[in-house]
Amino acid sequence: MAMLTWDEAYSVGSAILDSDHRIIFSLLAQLNDATDTDQSREVVGSVLKVLAEYAEHHFRREEAIMRRANYPLAEQHEQLHHDLEKKVTQICERWRAGERDALSTDVQSLLKNWLTDHILEDDKAYGPWVEAAQEQDGAVGGPANGWTT
Repeated sequence: MAMLTWDEAYSVGSAILDSDHRIIFSLLAQLNDATDTDQSREVVGSVLKVLAEYAEHHFRREEAIMRRANYPLAEQHEQLHHDLEKKVTQICERWRAGERDALSTDVQSLLKNWLTDHILEDDKAYGPWVEAAQEQDGAVGGPANGWTT
């Protein structure tokens, strides 16, 4: 699959969340490359583990920021995160079970759902609330006033 690269079009208006998204892009690119080039079980497993852990970290941070910004769809957005986490967990379980061939399709689906659908649609929707809250708190785009948690 042709790998997407970070572009400012993916910006959600928060420097810390944009940084998280860049890292997720990188991890998904590593996973895509590892599955496309038939890397060893250990390599793919390691990338999957790091991706799952970082995704959980990012989602909790993003959820805290959305709540702090009083984003009205925060609860629904959190459910989307839980759904993505389930997909990552299922991919990890299938990998551990030895389903290497089916994994490539799952990874490609995850790439599309996460990168194009979730970030460009769901994450960008909270941008105006986060930006307004950061400006009000004097924390525009940065870590001041607890915007990094």
